[in-house]
Amino acid sequence: MRKAYVDKDNCTSCNQCADNLPKYFMMDEDDLSQTHLDGTSINDAMIPEEDTKRVQKEMDECPGECIHWKKH
Repeated sequence: MRKAYVDKDNCTSCNQCADNLPKYFMMDEDDLSQTHLDGTSINDAMIPEEDTKRVQKEMDECPGECIHWKKH
């Protein structure tokens, strides 16, 4: 498992990640993306191995290049 987060300073509020993968991304009250896991672990979501490729795809396609894996 790996943790993912969004660097909100670079988020363009495009909603792409939240639309494509709402299981792990949602928009906050300022319309900036953040990661989550069942509405908890806000911007600190642990991504199961079977979904890392799906999250990586959102990272690769993010126009703001603001979604990252946390370094341990």
